[in-house]
Amino acid sequence: MSNKLKFQKYLVLMACFLIMSVSFSIVNNITSLFLDPVTKHLGLSISSFSLIFTIGAVTTALMSPITGHLVSKVPLKLLMAIGSILAGGGFFCYALAKTIWMFYLIAIIVGIGISCLTTIPIATALTSWFEDRKGFALGIAMAGAGTGSFVWMQVVSRMLNHLTYQTTYALLGGIILIVCLPLSLLVMALPPDATIESKKKEKLSFNDIHWSTQLILFSLGLFLLGMSVSGTKMHIQPYLTSLHHPLSFNANVGSTQAIFALIGSLVGGFVFDKLGLRTSIASFVSMALIGYLCLIFGFYPSLLFIFAALFGLCLCLPSLLPSYGTSALFGKDHYSMHLGFINMIFTLGSALGPVISGFIADHLTYRLVWVIYFIITTLYLILFLLAFKKKKPQN
Repeated sequence: MSNKLKFQKYLVLMACFLIMSVSFSIVNNITSLFLDPVTKHLGLSISSFSLIFTIGAVTTALMSPITGHLVSKVPLKLLMAIGSILAGGGFFCYALAKTIWMFYLIAIIVGIGISCLTTIPIATALTSWFEDRKGFALGIAMAGAGTGSFVWMQVVSRMLNHLTYQTTYALLGGIILIVCLPLSLLVMALPPDATIESKKKEKLSFNDIHWSTQLILFSLGLFLLGMSVSGTKMHIQPYLTSLHHPLSFNANVGSTQAIFALIGSLVGGFVFDKLGLRTSIASFVSMALIGYLCLIFGFYPSLLFIFAALFGLCLCLPSLLPSYGTSALFGKDHYSMHLGFINMIFTLGSALGPVISGFIADHLTYRLVWVIYFIITTLYLILFLLAFKKKKPQN
């Protein structure tokens, strides 16, 4: 690889980090801050406004196979530029919404935009540029989401204290456009050989590449992973409150998890590259199992901090495994199309998790929730180990 291409690939990596830290973090991780001001100003119920998150997740899931197909057909910079306009412009339009149905419609537009801008295009670009160090590259990019979440949580909370929520929505939408659109048009691209190879693969169809035993095992594992991780993340704070811990204690547990999640994002890719897929998965999932045991006995405060540290480290799995595992199973063969299908399954599991946790907690106990997720975690560990037992997928 020439020096010019080496420079370009690290420029692409920096752009991916920035895009994830701005667009992905704002759209997916700070929207909850608007719940209180929007519902009070417009007289909406919390449940109706919360449905925006589900609509966004389902839209992203359904768009994933389409985005995966478009990546192999449309120039990457054009696809991501369109995603930037839809995500940033859509987020700006939240400032103009007056009814809950307007919020729902905008959530669909933003979901389409974020699908075309972030996970699948970025993973496709990085696995093409960094064939030998894809874990490192994906880890850096996904760390952008964690870094951005930490920063934007602080910034947006202060913005909402001094500005109206409409002004805050508009400013954030403008920031997404100003940062992501130039990066998409001027920096993002696939390496020359990847662009040529993608054209050679057009004769393959979805039926030829999707339905293999390994794909089914991997997809089922990711569905359960998404369910357990999202179902746990959304209900940690309510669980701590149910144990009658003070708010300061709950905040410290949350901060511990956030710090270790950032560490996991930075270290996880390196671990995947050095230890291999099966060993890395077994190591991180073992931490998750120990973490659930700590949650089950959460009436001991020290165990909750152990959980926060272990679970935080394990959050590199949902960030890295869909893209890294797809590359390990299928290589470059219609990578984006495989990833689109796999990401759809993973996202649907993520959308289902919080609902299941809430239902069980309302009618039974949180401790049963953690026991169920302990069992589910064991199941997806087995599915992943079976999926990666062979290097080549068998149809």
